[in-house]
Amino acid sequence: MTLDEECKGCLYNSQLKKVERSHSDPEKLEQFRSRVRALCANPPAHYCAPLLMRDIDRAHCEIFGGGIDYSAEKMMFNSAVLAMEEDLFANIKACSDPLAEAVKYAAAANYIDFAKLSDLDADSISVVKQAAEKTVPDAAVLSLLKSRLKSAKTLLYVHDNCGEVVFDKILIRVIRSLYPEISVTSLVRGGEIINDATRKDAEFINLGKYASVEDSGEAVPGTYLKELSPRALSLFNSCDVIISKGLGNLETLFGEGYDIFYIFMCKCEHIARRFNLAQWSTAFVHESGKA
Repeated sequence: MTLDEECKGCLYNSQLKKVERSHSDPEKLEQFRSRVRALCANPPAHYCAPLLMRDIDRAHCEIFGGGIDYSAEKMMFNSAVLAMEEDLFANIKACSDPLAEAVKYAAAANYIDFAKLSDLDADSISVVKQAAEKTVPDAAVLSLLKSRLKSAKTLLYVHDNCGEVVFDKILIRVIRSLYPEISVTSLVRGGEIINDATRKDAEFINLGKYASVEDSGEAVPGTYLKELSPRALSLFNSCDVIISKGLGNLETLFGEGYDIFYIFMCKCEHIARRFNLAQWSTAFVHESGKA
């Protein structure tokens, strides 16, 4: 998906708030503001929001000596959701349709996104729970996913953000309990970028107990196919079922020819318009691959 004007302002404002809270050097802050304004004003024609965010982080690295640090936020959200994992998993498994229930929570958890919302705190998890309760996964897409999983041998799950990744883990656990023959591979980011999940986060939440963990080979808050590692790209070409979480992955994968089930929240107006949904609603969408 190409870069929308809404994305430019959103990324500029959210990352500037974070950087201003973290640094006090007025000269470097003004240098950073100027660099980000320039990046937003004249991005390459092929850019999408994840690539612009990568460039903003690189500018921060050049000016401040390191990427924008979300380590504290990642630890807070991963720990908070881990504390509720077993109770939530048990409740989901007790539902009449555990897969639908797990998809609801996975979709609602996409709210945990510091690229869009710079002031998230632990209370945001209550927003996720409320959103999950209101979510009704698309029945046709859910039926198709069940049909695909029933005959699949391999599943690629493309992750997005911290905290959210624990809800993804719960969905993976549910899938493996319902379809025990499936081998699951989890794809995380290849480097630290915003609050996106990396191998370090996967290890912290013990994701490897339920899936083989691979990384994209790129520090991009999405899955930019042109820069994926050969191993990561091979997974897209070989796995029977692909589930993609979040907007960054949607913006880099949608329309690229792969058969993918997308789970996300419509946090942006242009995304809501694209899928004819209300802003802040959850979405469960299937895109057919090229024949």
